[in-house]
Amino acid sequence: MTDYTFEDIEGFYRKKYDELLGSNDTDKAILFNEEECEDIPVGATKMGGLPDLPPEGEYPVMGEYTAGGKTIPAVKLPLICQINCEEIAPYLPDYSSLPKKGMVYIFWEGGDPDYYKKKYGVSTMKAYYWCGDRSTLVRTAADEKTKLNKETKVTFSECEESYVGYSEGDIEDILEDFENEASDYDVDYTETETYKLLNALKDESGYVSGQTKLYGFKAGLVRQDEYGGNPFLMLNVHEGALWYAYIWIHGFDRIEEKSGWFELGTGVDYDAD
Repeated sequence: MTDYTFEDIEGFYRKKYDELLGSNDTDKAILFNEEECEDIPVGATKMGGLPDLPPEGEYPVMGEYTAGGKTIPAVKLPLICQINCEEIAPYLPDYSSLPKKGMVYIFWEGGDPDYYKKKYGVSTMKAYYWCGDRSTLVRTAADEKTKLNKETKVTFSECEESYVGYSEGDIEDILEDFENEASDYDVDYTETETYKLLNALKDESGYVSGQTKLYGFKAGLVRQDEYGGNPFLMLNVHEGALWYAYIWIHGFDRIEEKSGWFELGTGVDYDAD
């Protein structure tokens, strides 16, 4: 320690500050701004309700299965959302694989897809892509077994999100070390710019939207070392306690070069807040 000056020590902790600041990530999210509307045009982006399907698009069904000795009849999967890709194209980041035209449909009963697939051999979630003449789309009819999610019109807006990769405890530990090393010098370390910068980080929690969105960071109680693998779609779902459903959709590669009704790959994860 005798070989070091206080300026050396402060410089060391300034590097710590720079490292912490560099652990912040930013990303653009596309927020789904929902509005109740009595007359949503056929083929428009919307959440819930009944899907607008092309002639070749069959309404996906969760097949019949047996649980606890009881037969559960097949039911149509509820529509989570349909996305008009032309409407969202102006907001897409460069890395997005989402097509710039056509329609994406996401259906989900709400149960864990992996669990139901492995245990009962049925699909609780399906997603499709279709590209064709939107004038051929028809809003499907409901039946008494069709579970309908709340129908809302959707417009889009961009949101710059910040994910902070450190905790208040991290800052407290660094400040404690700074105090210990500064105690050998007749200097008030709390008056240094480095201390003030580090201390201010404790209040910088970042901004991650909990609103339904495409891309961006996960919201909810996500451990700080597990924010990667951000979802294609994050749903803000209310069922009792507030919780989030993270939906992944894949299989868009070169799909615009094809024609027809294509099933896409899906995945889902959850987080409670």
